[in-house]
Amino acid sequence: MLVRPLPKTFNPDNEITPPVYVDHFLFSETLKMPYQCPEHPSGIGLLVSEKGSCNYYVNGIKNQIDQNNVFFVNRGSQLAIKTTAFGVTPTMLFFNSQLPDLVQHSLIYSDEVLLENFDNLPYDFSYLERVHVDAGLRDRIISLIELGSSCSSFADIQADAAVRAIFEDLLKANREAYKFSQNIQAVKASTRLEIFRRVSLARNWMEENFNTPITLEDIAAVASMNSQHFLRMFKQVYCITPHQYLIDLKLRKAKHLLESTKLTINDICLAVGFESIFSFSILYKKRFGRPPSQLRKGEPS
Repeated sequence: MLVRPLPKTFNPDNEITPPVYVDHFLFSETLKMPYQCPEHPSGIGLLVSEKGSCNYYVNGIKNQIDQNNVFFVNRGSQLAIKTTAFGVTPTMLFFNSQLPDLVQHSLIYSDEVLLENFDNLPYDFSYLERVHVDAGLRDRIISLIELGSSCSSFADIQADAAVRAIFEDLLKANREAYKFSQNIQAVKASTRLEIFRRVSLARNWMEENFNTPITLEDIAAVASMNSQHFLRMFKQVYCITPHQYLIDLKLRKAKHLLESTKLTINDICLAVGFESIFSFSILYKKRFGRPPSQLRKGEPS
């Protein structure tokens, strides 16, 4: 897998639509002038930005991707890129078109069944096509740039293994997303997909803004729903209310900070958006079975 400069147009080696990639394609380039790539059918891939913020248009919808998020684009979706900022580094990883089948088959089926059914197992990643707040995934993609820039065969093997690991995680996430979407009480699959996308978008927004004062109305607006309809849909999908999810998110973030930093309990309490250290300590103990003071000897609980 080589690191390639950004294309002037997306015209893969063959003219099959959607494009068929015979290898993993990694595009990355720091822009010294405005860049625009016209709309074209996309392969399965991940869109990130190594530096700055880049605008990716998927099926006509603008998605601003920065260093905190990733966009998963599905095969056959219409993709365009446009940015006018200098110094931005759009980075796109497109998977070998055979990889979805290879990974899915190997994870689900035995060798014997795999040989008998190699070409008969479909896949659908529609439930992942959206912005994902996942800095870890972004960093894994960025790390491929160094491997892809190397001429050594060992680096090439490492890159292939890393790409496969990324895709395995995406496949598992897609299965989980599909299961959540089936909780939605709608007859049409297209309706379930649209509701799930909106609710997921709102959940991503919560994960980015968990430490700021936000209301149910704020979150529902992200999903383009009224608050009561959003509340019902969120609870259907995740079997928890947005408020409960937000509190649990704050507590999980606090636990990470307690275990990985030397910040005081009071500083962590404020950092994750709690106003009262007393209520934070009670909720933390209820969630994890012990108060935060046990991880901070000598500090008041």
